[in-house]
Amino acid sequence: MELSYSELRQKEVVNMQNGARMGKIIDMIIDSNGKNVLGIVVPGIKKLFKPGEDIFIPWCNISKIGNDVILVSLDVTSLTGVTKSAEMNLGGACQENNGDDFL
Repeated sequence: MELSYSELRQKEVVNMQNGARMGKIIDMIIDSNGKNVLGIVVPGIKKLFKPGEDIFIPWCNISKIGNDVILVSLDVTSLTGVTKSAEMNLGGACQENNGDDFL
């Protein structure tokens, strides 16, 4: 299945762990070779007088991509902000996906 970034941006991201709507994709992280998508970025929760910290979702945490929704499985206690990219293990925890997980 091939999808463009503009098609992905229009889909709502929903966490299957708690049923929360996380918003729409605001960015996508690609490896330095430009061959693999490492993950997506959704807006974080906005706090009073502070901007919300964006949330990085590793590609391996994406369970399904449907017509209108992207379902992710993400433990909310282990959210990693994009601004802390030096601490992220980009691609290290993901296993190879054969593409069967998508609608």
